[in-house]
Amino acid sequence: MTTRDLVIGVDVGGTFTDAVVLDRETGTLLDAFKVPSTPADPAEAVLCVIARIARAFDVRGSVVCHGTTVGTNTLIERLGARSALLATEGFSDVVALRRQDRPSLYDFDVRISEPLVPAARRIGVAERTAADGSIVRPLVLEDHTAALARLQAAGVQSVAISFLHAYANADHEQQMEAAVRDALPGVYVTRSSDVCPEFREYERTSTTVVNAYIGPAVGRYVGVLSDALRAQGVGRLMIVKSNGGLTSPENAARYPVHLIESGPAAQLTASASFARAKRCPDMVAFDMGGTTAKAGVIRAGEPEMTTEFYADRLVDGREVGGYAIRSSVLDLVEIGAGGGSIAWIDEARVLKVGPTSAGASPGPACYGRGGTRPTVTDAHAVIGTLSAELFEASGIAFHREAAVAAIRQHVAEPFGWPIARAAYAIIDIAVANMAEMVRLTTTRRGLDPRDFALLASGGAGPLHAAAVGEEIGSAEVIVPPYPGMFSALGATLGNVRHEVTTTLLRHLDEIDDTALASAFDQLATRADVLMAAEPEGITRPPPLRVLEARFSGQLFELPVPLGPVNAPLPAIGEISRHFRDIYRAEYGFDLPDARVQAVNARLIATGDMGHSGDLLFADPEAVACGAQPARHIDMLTRTGETCRVPVYRAADAHGATLAGPLVIEHSGATVWVHEGQTARIGAHGQVNIALSGGRR
Repeated sequence: MTTRDLVIGVDVGGTFTDAVVLDRETGTLLDAFKVPSTPADPAEAVLCVIARIARAFDVRGSVVCHGTTVGTNTLIERLGARSALLATEGFSDVVALRRQDRPSLYDFDVRISEPLVPAARRIGVAERTAADGSIVRPLVLEDHTAALARLQAAGVQSVAISFLHAYANADHEQQMEAAVRDALPGVYVTRSSDVCPEFREYERTSTTVVNAYIGPAVGRYVGVLSDALRAQGVGRLMIVKSNGGLTSPENAARYPVHLIESGPAAQLTASASFARAKRCPDMVAFDMGGTTAKAGVIRAGEPEMTTEFYADRLVDGREVGGYAIRSSVLDLVEIGAGGGSIAWIDEARVLKVGPTSAGASPGPACYGRGGTRPTVTDAHAVIGTLSAELFEASGIAFHREAAVAAIRQHVAEPFGWPIARAAYAIIDIAVANMAEMVRLTTTRRGLDPRDFALLASGGAGPLHAAAVGEEIGSAEVIVPPYPGMFSALGATLGNVRHEVTTTLLRHLDEIDDTALASAFDQLATRADVLMAAEPEGITRPPPLRVLEARFSGQLFELPVPLGPVNAPLPAIGEISRHFRDIYRAEYGFDLPDARVQAVNARLIATGDMGHSGDLLFADPEAVACGAQPARHIDMLTRTGETCRVPVYRAADAHGATLAGPLVIEHSGATVWVHEGQTARIGAHGQVNIALSGGRR
């Protein structure tokens, strides 16, 4: 068995767990495969992946980079800890009051996400800190023994502490944390001044509560998995964060709220690496797996970021508000449209697809695992774009007859449709939903989707990408190498990344250079503590400084880059001018008479893990070949007729330019090229699809 310096990427999805194995020294991909996910215990599939790799390679000393949905699933399924909230007296109900806005302004049947901590376990604490950090009412711990006894009697498993203005002075929260740990040993405790030391009371408290709610589950998962991997000889486990960076199990367990978008973030990381390697800086990254579809924008080779999002805001397709989280996260739009999305008929006899998914168990009907409801995957099984040969390596026994029966019973017969029409209707609705998702990331944000290439990945993304591209008017669809394992690949391409913030909330012209430099020095100290828990020997470039600013009286801020910490800090006047330039670029105008307000200081600390996608995505000139189909399939047309369609293997068709209709089998995914479209296959398996409509 050859000893190599391995980096292993593992992404746990709703249906499959994807894995890639890279040689860190050569930058080459050694293996890529899928295994069925194990929803009851996601770690089981991860350990299955490592055991399979260990049969071919020496995994001792390897690094496993893991994108996980444990925190997300714990929140969505409401399986979190029995939590309590300690808040300043009079402010304990802020998580229920929220912002008093409505998810849907004109909807009279409004549903709002229930607080994760019920009123009985939200306890007011007699203390008060002012916005400037001064103490208005001291915290007397002896007065709160009854409250601590109440928490103990309630059997709480985690406690969130969020006191008013704790971002300006964390002393009271720190005292209360120590008292809770003494009174309730073994209980998970988290405080807002550690998780989210920023102003905005509701968002800060909500973030802290989510951290407490999912903390015990995430901590157990990463702890048990880390120990199990170490027992197999793995050198290090790294977890993908919502910002696309990597972190240690220790930091992941302390800040699980930073992992909510772990899986989707890995796909955007891979997309950005691909865009830079290909010198194609502007792309829309489109990913479709078994449960969800996701889209995000890559501009100038970097994914768009945001500092606030709402987790679990869609329930059964309805906007319910979700849970505010203040955390750096890659800016994604996600909908319940995956290969396992179930087709159903609503009360008005309208065909719908998703958001409910068949998941990994029982899965689509064609998987033969007991599923009886029709899914998007079943629709493709019926028309022929998916066939048994595609699933040979996954351990799934493919049953087209079961897919036909499910669609006939639940869609075709109720509408009196032929089976072909029912199957295409399911696919068309899924495509329309995903096209609207892409528009949410582009058109509704002032971007023209025709100016972006559509980069399609995921097990089901390339199967629908050409149709989605036609729908939004894109001129080209690109399917990257290893599309079916792209998120697992992205997990290996991230670097350690931590972002720490502090609130300033002062007019910029009232801050002197020394005070601003001091704020960033304090952030650097906090970042050093986080980086101390990361692997030794990683390259640490100087952290980057960012000032989040706005015009006085406005509600939202824009980031102003201030350069690395080893460079001189720009003068206050220069920062003000830079902010105005950024504001004009974003909104098209300036407010010359308005004062600039500094809101937050942010420090971005990174560590280079030494993994790069440059070699993976390099595409040397491919020699044109006379590619021959691996086989032909009989595909159903919309009218129910059968047409003979060739199926190519991407690995055997490098350099070929092929005219649709055709199907390409490609590294855990299927590419469907429609009539009027052409596909060119590069030397490393990249597929460029020229659409029939071009730019409209």
